[in-house]
Amino acid sequence: MSRSADDVSAAQAITLDEVPLIDFAPFLSGDAAARQEVAEAIARACEEIGFFYLAGHGVPQAAREDVFAAAAAFFARPRAERAQSAATPEWYRGWIGAPEADGFSRNTRLFEQYRLQHEWPADPADMDHAAIFDHPNRFPADMPEFRAASEAYLDAMLNLSRELLRAFALGLGLPEHRFDGWFRHPASQLSMNFYPRLPAMADDEVSNMVPHTDEGPFTILAQGEVGGLEVKRRDGVWIKAPPIAGAYTINVGDMMMWWSNGRFLSNFHRVRNRAGEERFSVPYFANPDRAVVVAPLPELVGADTPRYPAVKVADHLARFYATLAKNPQDIYG
Repeated sequence: MSRSADDVSAAQAITLDEVPLIDFAPFLSGDAAARQEVAEAIARACEEIGFFYLAGHGVPQAAREDVFAAAAAFFARPRAERAQSAATPEWYRGWIGAPEADGFSRNTRLFEQYRLQHEWPADPADMDHAAIFDHPNRFPADMPEFRAASEAYLDAMLNLSRELLRAFALGLGLPEHRFDGWFRHPASQLSMNFYPRLPAMADDEVSNMVPHTDEGPFTILAQGEVGGLEVKRRDGVWIKAPPIAGAYTINVGDMMMWWSNGRFLSNFHRVRNRAGEERFSVPYFANPDRAVVVAPLPELVGADTPRYPAVKVADHLARFYATLAKNPQDIYG
């Protein structure tokens, strides 16, 4: 197998100029000028690399600790017990395990996840996708603390995601409530990710999670204490994006890039856990309401040609879910 330049290039250490650390507290409590300043800092990061760290976000530390503790407790269980909560293509909630690997290559996926989603009332206007969106979450029957922690964390992420949407809007030069009407019952998802240690014999082609972009507008990632996230700069160089205590790692996804007509970058990223210990992360994938049609915003296109075609959220996510039936580890996260 030929070696991919993307896969074998060693990741460099970052500086905060490359993936900036932004204090969100002035946006949450400041005046209009302070909110605009934060929004413009976010926009610069989204244009240059598509990633930034977010401090001062207002999410209680206890909520983060509880959801990481729940994830660690679940993934410590024997595989047969984890499988009792396994997700299926028809009921896309629960545990998705890593397949048994005979060897290792750049196509190997070495991670497991537990997928959850907001539960909203059924939408009679979208019966074509009812089976995808209208199922309840699946929880381990004998782990009430797992359910309590994940539901509380979903609520916290919903609140933060709505504030971030206003910051994205201001950063794009739009009214801050431009996106509000598209996130009333969002199809956002939560994933608890578990990354085993990469085997010592694995060479530079092997990643826990292969390079990819995220499908939705943006992702709010809580990294644990162990690093492994790597981000691709515009010049093609891979850089490490290690955890910063208490901060979130935010990245632009495809839909925000489409809305911005390419101004914001949905960037490639991957995970390679070479730390010698297990790694956990908890990403929240912000998605609009399923009936929303995503297309470049007219006020951002102007006299230019839209660079991306329109797509309905439900249709886009349905295609994404359909890959689960072919290979569960094609569902990144």
